Amino acid sequence: MTSLALSQSPARNGRATALKDEPLRALFWHWGRGGAGSKYTFELVRAAATCDGVEPHVSAVENCELAQLIRSLPMATPLCEIQTFAGAKDTITGKLAALRGLAGIARIGRQFEAYVKDNQIDVVICTMLSIWDVAVLPALRRMGTPFVLVMHDATPHPGDSYPFRRLAMRHEIAAADGVVVLTDHVRRQAMQRHGIAAERLWTIPHGSFDFGAQGLRKLPRDRHPRLLFFGRILAYKGLGLLLEAYHELRRDGVKVDLDIMGSGDIAPYAPMLAGLEGVRLTNRWIDDGEIGAALADAEIMVLPYVEASQSGVAAAAAAAGMPTVATPVGGLTEQVRHEETGLVCDEVTAPSLANAIRRLIASPQLYETCSARALAHAREDLGWGTIGARMVDVARETVRRAQAERRA
Repeated sequence: MTSLALSQSPARNGRATALKDEPLRALFWHWGRGGAGSKYTFELVRAAATCDGVEPHVSAVENCELAQLIRSLPMATPLCEIQTFAGAKDTITGKLAALRGLAGIARIGRQFEAYVKDNQIDVVICTMLSIWDVAVLPALRRMGTPFVLVMHDATPHPGDSYPFRRLAMRHEIAAADGVVVLTDHVRRQAMQRHGIAAERLWTIPHGSFDFGAQGLRKLPRDRHPRLLFFGRILAYKGLGLLLEAYHELRRDGVKVDLDIMGSGDIAPYAPMLAGLEGVRLTNRWIDDGEIGAALADAEIMVLPYVEASQSGVAAAAAAAGMPTVATPVGGLTEQVRHEETGLVCDEVTAPSLANAIRRLIASPQLYETCSARALAHAREDLGWGTIGARMVDVARETVRRAQAERRA
């Protein structure tokens, strides 16, 4: 991939005229404190670093997961660390600390602006929206630095929304020169709900996270096949639907077990869990080091969502060669290729979910086909080398368009 030839007019962020062979300086920014957003950003940065003519920079919360991951890279990557607040945001103490931290919005904006200017950044890429992002939007307007937003969701999920987040989202979308979405489902929503023009939108799928559990799968002969529900327990994830389906399967004599792994409020599901056999519940945050073992210990990933944009869990399952059963909602129908990498239910109902699980368990040949094709899909279509190169192409195109607008 050749480097971008910049125009002879001054860059909007004050950078001197760039030479043809100068690298594209791209600042990847994510101010979440941990979780999938940090891992997603890290993989993008690591992939971008392998592209010709690209110099990736990173902005992360001080001493949090992303900053630690970037420091672990064998090649030094410039890192701008910012301070938001201390504490866990799901506790009262953490929430209060976050509110106090908002008083530092202006400081964060000044620090970010200084870094962009001092390092002659050509384009900034926000890899996952955060309420702290509002700190830098005025600075981006002043500098005119091209800005790409990766929009994972066109609207917050039920139970995962609050007014300030919605307000921040609207402002960030309005400020972005280009928007990347992870599924065509979200692309359509972005156009309909936010009025984003088609030419400002690109679809780049979620890359496959590798947790070390790769390999072709077969249904076990010495124990029951094990289902896996993985991730935060929120209303839209449909755990109740899965428990209904699991109860139906066990009632009908289908030999299957279930793992439920993730943080969140399990209390609403306690009555359904009472008396269910073969269920293992791990109700807490699952560290990366534990995920590989969880994937290796199960046979079928189940996504019983009642609403969805897309799922990083689906991509992780594919990388592990694990077939997935998913409900037909949102971008899941794009991520799970029916009868190729798993099964997509006919309806968002417990009986339909149970039927799909039953079918996959009853057909070892279909199961093994889905395992093999899931692995191939993860390696060929969802590899981070491919995903990162496409993101760099979007960054280059966004810079090119910004330059064209200045010349017009």
